[in-house]
Amino acid sequence: MTDETPRPSAPPGPDDDAAWTDLCARWDDPAAHRAFLSGCADLDALARAGARYRAALQERPDDPVATAGRDEVLRKATVLGLAAVPRTAPPAPVSPWVKRGLLAALAVLLLAAVAWTALAFLRTGAVR
Repeated sequence: MTDETPRPSAPPGPDDDAAWTDLCARWDDPAAHRAFLSGCADLDALARAGARYRAALQERPDDPVATAGRDEVLRKATVLGLAAVPRTAPPAPVSPWVKRGLLAALAVLLLAAVAWTALAFLRTGAVR
């Protein structure tokens, strides 16, 4: 199932049209595709390039060059998108001594609860 809804992107500029026309003239040259995609420095430009490769694939579905171009656009857009995600600092590590202290406190509370329960049973005479 394919999504045929148009995606909004910035309108192509005259440089985009000239670059695409130059690329179409040298379609089988991998260096031409690398040069074309190196000019796509932001997500808007990559969206326009992806739309052009998608249109080429609609015209020629079995074109390996268009498929490779589309895949490269997706890879570059993913890298740019992930680079834009804000990073958070990892939480400060907890000292092993703090962990041991909390574990010891939990053990003391558990022993106190067991002792209190045993004393309560002994006072009521539940254990004979």
